[in-house]
Amino acid sequence: MSDVNPTISDRVVSDRHVGAVLAAAAGDALGAGYEFGPPLPADEPVHPRGGGSFNWAPGEWTDDTQMAACILSVLADGSTDIDSIAANFRTWYQHGPADVGIQTSTVLSQAGDLRSIAAEHARAHPSHSAGNGSLMRTAPVALAAPGQPDVIAQLAAEISALTHADLSCQDACVLWSVAIDHQVHHAPRSDQPWSFADAVRVGLEYLPADRRDEWAVLIHRADGASPREFPKNGWVVHAFQAALAAATSTPVPPGPDAGRHLQLTLEHAVRAGGDTDTVAAITGALLGSRWGATAVPAAWQRILHGHAADPTPVLTAIDLDSQARLAANGGRPDPNGWPGRPSMVDHYRQLPRPPQGRDAEFHGVRFGDTVTLDAAIADGAQTVVSLCRMGTDDVPSHVEHHVVGLHDTGHSDNPNLTLLLEDVADHIQDAHLSGRSTYVHCVAAENRTPSVAAAWLVRHHGYDADNALAVAGRGLNPPQSFLVDGVRSVRPAED
Repeated sequence: MSDVNPTISDRVVSDRHVGAVLAAAAGDALGAGYEFGPPLPADEPVHPRGGGSFNWAPGEWTDDTQMAACILSVLADGSTDIDSIAANFRTWYQHGPADVGIQTSTVLSQAGDLRSIAAEHARAHPSHSAGNGSLMRTAPVALAAPGQPDVIAQLAAEISALTHADLSCQDACVLWSVAIDHQVHHAPRSDQPWSFADAVRVGLEYLPADRRDEWAVLIHRADGASPREFPKNGWVVHAFQAALAAATSTPVPPGPDAGRHLQLTLEHAVRAGGDTDTVAAITGALLGSRWGATAVPAAWQRILHGHAADPTPVLTAIDLDSQARLAANGGRPDPNGWPGRPSMVDHYRQLPRPPQGRDAEFHGVRFGDTVTLDAAIADGAQTVVSLCRMGTDDVPSHVEHHVVGLHDTGHSDNPNLTLLLEDVADHIQDAHLSGRSTYVHCVAAENRTPSVAAAWLVRHHGYDADNALAVAGRGLNPPQSFLVDGVRSVRPAED
């Protein structure tokens, strides 16, 4: 394997780590309402509508992400202990989840060592032990050992074998987990071409030699195919191929829209029918590790929720984000104690150049910094959009909170800049039109906040970019040149 791509910054690497987990959960929730349904027409809209066989709430993830979260929580503690993951699986099962795969239920319902139970099940049922239930949850595994594909491969196989000991299941998890790690560290910027199939082929060398050729053929057949060509997607091989086919057959939009490939591909995967939530979850893990969490639509993130081993508390996109970052850093927060620190606002107020309390209102939406956050909440803000790192207690639980991964450190740290500016502008507009009092902020309202304010004025209020930047700059602060360029690339929303 070649060296890590030197053009990819640490912030982009983190965005991709989070993206693998978040996009898998988003795909799961997107497909939940369509599970076991027939293929859909190519032009039929697909939404995270909820419903389905188990009456999921809109944006609620299913057993796919519930089990992935059981793995993620152990990794977020800095551990890769297989027994701890197994214990989480058992705790999850004992709480009676709404949906459990037949093979997973068969194994988890028995007392004893899960690895032995799963292995015996595979021996006793050689033609009925290769379900997709371990591949669907494998997204977090790559975060356990960034840049160490040999370690990731071994861990992926061991975690699969807790419930799915069939060699096809273990192989699929190895290939997918190694591909996730490879993309995180080797994929180029969003505006450059990339082969998802080649990323999956990287893992072939970590399979036993006698199974590599078979998987090479399976990958070749899926590369560029339609996911509909693999209808038995409850079977791990067809689920694997359907996910890869969705990724490789969905055209990548040109220019600044390249990251929209993530959304388009997940919708394409769901339209293939069958085990839609699982195929979309598998697809999301691969797509998120290429395009990053900043390519997951805010409209999906704001309603994304579910649980892990225990039904309470309900977890959100912000929780998955925090745990993914911890997992990728060996369970350690950054030097400032983030993520997991109760208040980042206190930290910001102690900076050598602390925020000064900038605050401006444009067309009924309030924009400012972390100093004015408390006042905005006291004044009744119902939606807070944070453009910076936040503590666990900085925004009260009754306020809808969305954190956006926009950086003021340079263009190279924002590979989806135009897409992100347009997406957060649409999110602000949706909250505003729904009558929700909205507050948008970064640390000091010096770069990110005026950029987003200007993007919102361009996209939804008819301003040209330079006029919008002037208005936002007078009310807050003129942003840096690369953010100015980003605003100038924002397009008015279509009616």
